[in-house]
Amino acid sequence: MSKFCIGAEGLPVNFGSRNSLAGLFMYTISKLKNGLKLASHSLANTRSVAIGVWVGVGGRYEPEVHSGISHFFEHCVFKGTRRRSYRQIKESIEGVGGQLNGFTSEEVTCFLAKVLTRHVPLACDVLLDMVLDPRLSPRDVEKERRVIIEEIKMYNDLPQHVAYDRLLQLLWPGHPLGRNLAGNFSSLSHIGCPELRAHQARYCGADNLLISACGNITHATLMRHVNGVLRQKSPELVESGTEKFLPLSVKQEQAQVVFESKNTQQTHLCLGFHAPRRDAPQRYAVTLLHIILGANMSSRLFNEVREKKGYAYEIGTSLRKFNDGGAFVVHAGVVNEKAAAAGGVIVNELRRICDQAVGDDELKRAKDYYVGQFTMGLEDNSEHMIWLGENIMTRGKPEYPAGIIRGIQRVGKNEVRDAARMIFKTATANLAIVGPYNKNSRDALEALVREM
Repeated sequence: MSKFCIGAEGLPVNFGSRNSLAGLFMYTISKLKNGLKLASHSLANTRSVAIGVWVGVGGRYEPEVHSGISHFFEHCVFKGTRRRSYRQIKESIEGVGGQLNGFTSEEVTCFLAKVLTRHVPLACDVLLDMVLDPRLSPRDVEKERRVIIEEIKMYNDLPQHVAYDRLLQLLWPGHPLGRNLAGNFSSLSHIGCPELRAHQARYCGADNLLISACGNITHATLMRHVNGVLRQKSPELVESGTEKFLPLSVKQEQAQVVFESKNTQQTHLCLGFHAPRRDAPQRYAVTLLHIILGANMSSRLFNEVREKKGYAYEIGTSLRKFNDGGAFVVHAGVVNEKAAAAGGVIVNELRRICDQAVGDDELKRAKDYYVGQFTMGLEDNSEHMIWLGENIMTRGKPEYPAGIIRGIQRVGKNEVRDAARMIFKTATANLAIVGPYNKNSRDALEALVREM
């Protein structure tokens, strides 16, 4: 066992972009002797700092019997530590005008705060206290179990979420990525204090943590504040011997359709295809394909399904990206009587982008949209902190904005069409439908997917 040690292994490493954006994006990364990593980006024109404590574990690391434990742990650390009650945790940050939150994804868990610069020492203390020394009392765990059960019930009452969950089960059957991040009633019943303490001990070791910060702070100041907190920590922490997550092995050979009858005012469709991994060479072309088809109000699906036909209020696409795979998803809530017709429009648009290269103007608009949204997002220090932290946790290093923008700008029309042809295949199509049962509509939708 080793305690948190003070000081870094060598000097912090600075990373900066090499073009006209070099002055805008400069990241500093260092590692303490115990393996804990620090990453920062200074934004001197702000008066606040966003800080995240990242843990290298998420839903895809979980065995089925403990499905949802990462999300459960995220909830429980807000219930109190040995030094703070749940009220003291929240009031200490919100009482100085700050924000406190947390989230769990498939590959990481994050606890984050945004405070004025002068309150950074407090934020570091609170966040590290939560992650390193949670109370995890039986009473708190039972309360939070009930809270999460109600959270699951809430999502089960939302047909669009049910459709999405059914789609995940089709895309990745028998794999942790095919499960809901919150777990299920059965798995939650198998998670108690011993399991949560074991989870904390296994994954919250120093070498599996990252602290990222963006805002009005220097790296040296961040390191000083973190070291100041760690000097007071009494528990000795075992360096986490984290096992790898279960890799993806996609073996789908034919289209799959699942229909769940529900008395709803709309029919909810989720059409999903397997897509390339996070770092795949085609990632920029896939991103532009997503923008052209369904990322905004200028997209093809929005124009065809909503504006021209009036079949839906909500229609769009989304991307899921992991270290070893991903998914391209089309989602819509459509008029019950027009579900088959709406499905036909969607499938026709997917066929069209596979058959015909996009126009020069359309491709330029998609690139400009991405660059604009991406750049404006990085102006917000919370968004920037999350982007930086997630990059380092999932890729091992930051991916610099200038390089991403260059990659987007280099994509040609044929590359977008090639990406569409690679993704939109009948053999890897998966359709989840939630709504009133209509055999004719169901048969028509199933035929569309199996024959696209």
